[in-house]
Amino acid sequence: MNFYKRAATNEQQAARQGDAVSQIDTTEKLSEVPETGNSLFALCGLGVAGIAMLGWIGALAWIAWRLVNWLLF
Repeated sequence: MNFYKRAATNEQQAARQGDAVSQIDTTEKLSEVPETGNSLFALCGLGVAGIAMLGWIGALAWIAWRLVNWLLF
């Protein structure tokens, strides 16, 4: 493994990052805050996904319970 080449590459990368940071400095107005409707829609989607996940867990638990009941009795 060539450590010298890796060190030179890291130095070059650090130099490029310094250039990129100086180019980012700007006085442009930032975009406004997104509407809360999009966040609410995403939150409802996560809620539906959570309910579906709980349904699958319940179904798997019910199947496991039936299987254990069948095997033991």
